[in-house]
Amino acid sequence: MPNPAVWNVVFDAGSDADIVLAADFPVTGRNEGGFAELAPGLNPDFSLWQTVAPVRAPETGASPDEYLEGWLSEIEASGRTVRAVMGYCAGSVFAGALAEKVAERQAAAPAVIVFDPELVDVPTAHLQFGRVVGNMTTILTEEEIANLSGTAELLAAKPGIEPAEFAAELYSVFTPIGRGALLRAGLAEDYADELVAMVGSFMAYLCAASGLDPRPGWARATVVTSGSERSGLNRMRTTPGVAPIVIADEHRFEVEHRDLLRTPAVAEIVAGLLAARPEGGA
Repeated sequence: MPNPAVWNVVFDAGSDADIVLAADFPVTGRNEGGFAELAPGLNPDFSLWQTVAPVRAPETGASPDEYLEGWLSEIEASGRTVRAVMGYCAGSVFAGALAEKVAERQAAAPAVIVFDPELVDVPTAHLQFGRVVGNMTTILTEEEIANLSGTAELLAAKPGIEPAEFAAELYSVFTPIGRGALLRAGLAEDYADELVAMVGSFMAYLCAASGLDPRPGWARATVVTSGSERSGLNRMRTTPGVAPIVIADEHRFEVEHRDLLRTPAVAEIVAGLLAARPEGGA
């Protein structure tokens, strides 16, 4: 079994089974469905491993390779075949990169399936931070929400700002506000600090993803697209300056981005894709 600080085993099909990897940053209480909700509908004959991102603050400037190598070392130690790599939202960036690395290490390249994939830039980090704040509206005051939203908008509009600077500055503002709100809600100090650090780790995860170009991996990917205009290919196709994204295939579902991984029709399509073994060499 892999180190639980590196991979979370969503489903275990035994030590001889293929592995399907899933790149995501799930947190308790988020609005979006996750791979744990998708898994039962896949009728898996494979083990499903989901990435666990290291705990880091965005100002640490961790490189993408630090994330990838931690995950890859556990895969290599297992000695097992990776049948497919999946990714959700910003996790699709890591999925594309992981698929390319895995293809160099085994005879058959893994399939790639990504759900509303996002290239991570400042607008993406801004959007994702807005979702974090949206998940905390029941404990934040209107003034705190306005402060966080206003700060994010000012930073996003700053000429030449990079994702790492955006995330670090925004997190420094969020930390005392988020911690204070969690303490007001009755959480113990250590748990409040843990949740605030989780937001920092998410921002650091986005910063690391911004340093990767997943498009070579996406070129042979099947993309599952929601009906949300501000998510995935829908957003990228209408954003000036974003080069055409080359993909192998696409399945569209008229559901919200947050419901993509909990939609039975999506699970049915993905189950069929995963039942087919990858062909050809790496």
